[in-house]
Amino acid sequence: MLKELVREKLREAMAKLGVDAPKIEISVPDKPEFGDLSSNVAFTIKAALKSSPREAGQKLVEQLDKSAFEKVEVVGPGFINFFLKRESVLEVLSEVLLQRETYGKLALGSGKRAQVEWVSANPTGPLHIGHFRQAVLGDVISRLLQNAGYDLTREYYFNNAGQQMRRLGNSVKARYLEILELPAQFPEDGYQGEYIYEIAQMIRDKHGSSWQERDAVQFKEFAEAALFTEIKETLKRLFRLAENKVFDIYYNETWLYDEPDHKFVYVNNNQVLDSLRQADLAYDKEGAVWFKATAMGRPDDRVLVRSKGERDPTYRLPDIAYHVNKLMRGFDLVIDIFGADHLDTYQDVLAALRGLYERKKLPSSCNPEKIRVLIHQFVTLVSSGKPVKMSKRLANYITIDELIDELKSTVELDEAVKLYDSATQEAVKEDFAINVARYFILMRSPNSHVNFDLDLAKQQSKENPVYYIMYAYTRIAAIRDKYEPMSVATVNLDLLKEREELALLKKLDEFPSIVSDATEQLAPQFLTTYSYELARLVHDFYEKHRVISENQALTDARIQLLSAVQLVLKRCFELLELKAPERM
Repeated sequence: MLKELVREKLREAMAKLGVDAPKIEISVPDKPEFGDLSSNVAFTIKAALKSSPREAGQKLVEQLDKSAFEKVEVVGPGFINFFLKRESVLEVLSEVLLQRETYGKLALGSGKRAQVEWVSANPTGPLHIGHFRQAVLGDVISRLLQNAGYDLTREYYFNNAGQQMRRLGNSVKARYLEILELPAQFPEDGYQGEYIYEIAQMIRDKHGSSWQERDAVQFKEFAEAALFTEIKETLKRLFRLAENKVFDIYYNETWLYDEPDHKFVYVNNNQVLDSLRQADLAYDKEGAVWFKATAMGRPDDRVLVRSKGERDPTYRLPDIAYHVNKLMRGFDLVIDIFGADHLDTYQDVLAALRGLYERKKLPSSCNPEKIRVLIHQFVTLVSSGKPVKMSKRLANYITIDELIDELKSTVELDEAVKLYDSATQEAVKEDFAINVARYFILMRSPNSHVNFDLDLAKQQSKENPVYYIMYAYTRIAAIRDKYEPMSVATVNLDLLKEREELALLKKLDEFPSIVSDATEQLAPQFLTTYSYELARLVHDFYEKHRVISENQALTDARIQLLSAVQLVLKRCFELLELKAPERM
């Protein structure tokens, strides 16, 4: 609201000068001595005014309606700093309490369709810490897009074809024969870890020794079903969604190997390969089919189909076909979330799509510019400054469930919570553990490596940012439980004059902009940072001021302020999928 107020006043001043700026950037200065808000708009209109940025800024300020400001000044080479009147800041409180649960809702996706595809792990093992960051990033980005009004499809690309699946079947069969104490040759490139034994034992328990002559394909199918059930359960736990809400579509890679008879398949692998040939982007060499990636500016050509035949493509061909189908499904925005190990692959896929589009082999509506790719760096779990020992179950990774269980095992409950039944106590521990896991993984920009500090994550003190934020929320909740706020229309908000009170209001005003930036830049870390900063202001206020006092009018005003803070914290929690606690 306050940023829009400044933009409106600047536009009025520019109109008087006969100039315009398509976009007016408004920022919050790092230091209070630089004002409440600042703009660099003078730099964008200097040419139109035939002035230096500083001179352009001075001309703007001369034409500016200053009724909402204590002071407006031009500093440095041409930055304009705005110092707001207290009356202007107080209007934020009424706005928040008026909009309530819709505060921070956006309309940029209204009437548009978006698809987010993420996780998409091969069903060759449980989800581990390597999948964790992508899982949480995709979930929060999906929530942000839904908050922005998009008609959203949450999608998981189910890689249930190719060499890795054959390797899975051979690995499970070998372990099954070992359990039966029969001769077995474990594949050199087989999947290690206890989970392969667990699946083999499941087959032994269900079918006894009757599978010893079965083909590896049947072992693959059994293992695939068992592992994907486990993957879905892990995601349901991490996202805290019903199973049918975790993903809307599980898009099977095998659909792309057949004729297009599925409602989500418009063209299959072979048809896309034909289009690449027609566009002079595919050629035969040494018995294989190659993508002429160098024709699209890539450093090397890539194999699309191995010499064994067209039903043995490399992963690039079905990936290209899958994205052709994404575009043909009519989305206005397509978001792919990949780990850094996909950096080369996705650029090859986009190059192929650009080539097909430029050579008119795709409909005009299938512009690859609709696709945005978010690449994230990896996660290292550390304790005492050293990487945590790997899981026995996966041999070389820690599963997501193991991490949550480890955090959950250290949660200490409030004495009041201990009075609840055991199921409720377990739910409270689970919620806090997942809150911590999600927040820690979202604290950094996706393009930064994350060292997940397990020791800090286990702390229940102000050093743990999740505990710190949740404690701010529960402090407000404890007061609200005892004191029912009056209608804001009957409260004298003019009594809110303290620096800490106004700081809270200014921070509440930032929330819609933070949500907008997080959505447009696919940057959930903006919300984790914001929630921590808001919590810090809450604790700062509590340390210096009493909420409930003998001054009834002031008490009512402060209760309204804290009601608005609680509402915005809860909105943050909803977007980050953090469970707001009743008690700590």
